[in-house]
Amino acid sequence: MVKVFISALLGLASLQGVLAAPKAYPEVIPGPGLPSLAELDVTSAQLYEMGVPKELSERDQALDKRYTGKCGPAEGAYTNVNDIIGCYNYLRLLGTQSCAAGRNTVMCTVGQANVYGSALNGQTSSACRDVAAGVLWTINSCTRADQSCAGSQAANGNGNLIVSSVNVTW
Repeated sequence: MVKVFISALLGLASLQGVLAAPKAYPEVIPGPGLPSLAELDVTSAQLYEMGVPKELSERDQALDKRYTGKCGPAEGAYTNVNDIIGCYNYLRLLGTQSCAAGRNTVMCTVGQANVYGSALNGQTSSACRDVAAGVLWTINSCTRADQSCAGSQAANGNGNLIVSSVNVTW
């Protein structure tokens, strides 16, 4: 009787594993000219599951000195912070790869979030990890209680490259 009970219990446990659907994540879509997820050997799920550092590093604290970061600028700009985090992790993973921007150059789209760069003077570029630092400032400074987020900040070390994290409809 105990053997039958244990077998039934093990059967239910394995059935639960089969029936449990994997968590679905929106697709991380790199901007034009940036590497695909396949080229980086990473998935959208992995980018979401990386999470986000709690605070800006000391190296990134200088962001505020070149450009005054802004939240919003309006209700319609806000989107789910987790989608912005997916873009943050993608850009951070690119490291020293160049992220170039002209006027409103999309660098990453995830779900309802766009991260784009805007050069204040023509064309500019920064290491993608420095663009990610601007995104992280927005995540840390502009996320509301309902987990919506929107804002802009300069790329680390480049006050000419403004990085905006906003709703795709904005």
